[in-house]
Amino acid sequence: MTPLETSRILYAHVAAGDWDAVDAMLTDDFVIYEPESLPYGGEWRGRDALRRLYAHVMGYWENPKVEWLELVGGETYAVALLRFGMTARATGKRIDTTVSEVTRFDGDRIADMRIHYFDTATMLAAMTAE
Repeated sequence: MTPLETSRILYAHVAAGDWDAVDAMLTDDFVIYEPESLPYGGEWRGRDALRRLYAHVMGYWENPKVEWLELVGGETYAVALLRFGMTARATGKRIDTTVSEVTRFDGDRIADMRIHYFDTATMLAAMTAE
């Protein structure tokens, strides 16, 4: 399968909450990188990293809405451009932001993902009570 085909399958498994299927698509040394400026920022490592990160992120946000804008790719990378809407649990503030997720493949498995939010300052402000 191509990176695009594999990415579509990955996102379908994530949306369905089929974490065993997600884990099977990742390399043993998989890494996902979130911006350091966020409370869940940094490197998340291991085949179950995406599952652990997702659970941790949902501790800060609720009612997520994902709108697909584009998915592009080549032989080694796929890039998803998304619009996320979510509500901060701490404040009830709703935000909408654009996100790009850059996924690198090692053969037919996913080796790493780098998450790029358009505006992490707005996200942090939504998470913080005034």
